[in-house]
Amino acid sequence: MKNKPLTIFFVLFLAGCSIPMVASLEKKPAYVRTSDPTKGIVYFYREGEYAGSMRGMYIDVNGKRVGALNSGTYFVYETQPGEINVSIEDKLSKKQPTRKINIEAGKAYYVKGGIKFGMWDAVPAINLVMPEEGEGAVKELTY
Repeated sequence: MKNKPLTIFFVLFLAGCSIPMVASLEKKPAYVRTSDPTKGIVYFYREGEYAGSMRGMYIDVNGKRVGALNSGTYFVYETQPGEINVSIEDKLSKKQPTRKINIEAGKAYYVKGGIKFGMWDAVPAINLVMPEEGEGAVKELTY
């Protein structure tokens, strides 16, 4: 095979391109609750799915990046009470879906991120879910 070195190069190149974006987050307890009753807490999570699992996404709150989600992960964000604008950004999509959440002190909110597949492309999706659904999902995920 004449092109063996070229073939090996392309295989390694494509393998390198498939590495997902990973947030460097320190390990925390499996499930966290806020200890400050004057703040609200938001759990951002993304369930583990095979489709779209290699696409990471960033989470912005009021225009400031606060974390990242990969398939099967979550993170916790504490904030002062009031309205916040949450958006998801991924590097492959121009659309950045946004949701407004009115945060109340001492309450927990669950925001589910994911990939929505369309006809030609996959775009990030974001949904505010009921506490029962979100709490159950977060307990099964990696911080």
